[in-house]
Amino acid sequence: MSYAQSGKRQKVREVKAVDNVDYFQGIDKIEYNNMATPADTANFRFYNCTERVHSRTMEDWLKYSVSMTDFRNNGSDAQGRPTFNRTWDDNSNTIDNYKRCIKAFYDLCTKLGVKYWTAFDTDLVPQTDNWEENRSNWDDIVEYINELAQKCQVKLLWIAPDLHSHPRYACGAFTSNEATSFVQAATQIKRCLEVSQRLNAECFLLWPYREGYDAIFQTDVAREIKLFAKLLKITAEYKDRINYRCQLLIMPYHGSFGRNYSSFGSSSWQPSCREDMLNRYMWDMTSCLYFLKHHSLERFYKVCTPPGHHMYMANVYNMFGGVTISNNFNYSDVKTTTLMMKCVLDQGAAPPGGINLKLPCRRDGDLRDLVTLYVKYMDAFAKGLRLACTIVAEQVFVKQLQHRYASYYSGFGSRLISGDVSMEECEEFYKKNQAQEPTCSRSEHYQVVFQRYLDTCEHI
Repeated sequence: MSYAQSGKRQKVREVKAVDNVDYFQGIDKIEYNNMATPADTANFRFYNCTERVHSRTMEDWLKYSVSMTDFRNNGSDAQGRPTFNRTWDDNSNTIDNYKRCIKAFYDLCTKLGVKYWTAFDTDLVPQTDNWEENRSNWDDIVEYINELAQKCQVKLLWIAPDLHSHPRYACGAFTSNEATSFVQAATQIKRCLEVSQRLNAECFLLWPYREGYDAIFQTDVAREIKLFAKLLKITAEYKDRINYRCQLLIMPYHGSFGRNYSSFGSSSWQPSCREDMLNRYMWDMTSCLYFLKHHSLERFYKVCTPPGHHMYMANVYNMFGGVTISNNFNYSDVKTTTLMMKCVLDQGAAPPGGINLKLPCRRDGDLRDLVTLYVKYMDAFAKGLRLACTIVAEQVFVKQLQHRYASYYSGFGSRLISGDVSMEECEEFYKKNQAQEPTCSRSEHYQVVFQRYLDTCEHI
């Protein structure tokens, strides 16, 4: 499907009353106030978007985005029915209902001061198998979003094709045993890339949720892996062919990440017993990196990770594409948020996919509480950023690392890093130096030093 813009002048869309409705009326825009009391949750205590830290603004370092998918959550979980109704969402599968949801979502982003948002394609248009109706819906929604983006200065960071919720993808999209499912997935990706380009999104995400097998005796694994790589490759080739300069992202993790309004299960990144029944081809960061490297795709894609160890590893291989935060993450864990933000600082800039806040409100429908949910996570990472900047600026741990690995900076140790060394040479060196005592790393000392930095967080 082609979305080439025609030379005809676009008609001015009639402004409807709904466009002027503030669905978060009565809630002021969240501002920075470092003197806010503990009970004042309507202000940021640590996040000041325009403040420059470590040569960039906090907004640039953190690059927050809000998930449209989770915004449309209705409060249900795997054991119950929806627990609240939104004034903007009548649950109808109509273009007007989708527009109201998008408008309300933009109102939320404006109140939070967030500049980016993310979505699956099925969050934005009603699902239909009618080709012309689908095209018309996309044209209408793209025009509507572009108008809102100009008015609110909030833009799409990435869009992802929903390749998991339709029954046709029950046995996979990239790796289905049916060629028609592969073709449909490719067509859906093509359309999403074109829409993403029209909306000037900086990234494009693929989430291979259903790619794997249940029974090895009835699966041609080699064939399915080739199909998986083929679709990733032709996606990258088409992006280049339409001259779309965005960063391709892939998110290998299989926690509850996609659209499912009626049954939100656990958002944990760890597989449940039911999910363990499926052996996925791309189930963690390491398997994803190997897959991309083996098929020569690493130059096209970067990896979105959960917080913690996986993002550190992705950063080492220069494949860190972004981090996704669910409300399973312990926002009060200052140590983890500080180390995460130090990882970003070490990279020199925020990853292209930024920090995606995937935070469904599950308790009640109060809009102030929904805003507060985002405030507490945004402030938590801003606190981590401030601490990380202090640690980097004072260079305490830089000196400690240099001391700990001093044996690799000169002599035989430097040859181990930069030159060719044989097993025989290692043995000969060991014979001459076996009486040498190892250097003390002073591990406990630096653990205490790091903790004392964390203890100062209320004063930064």
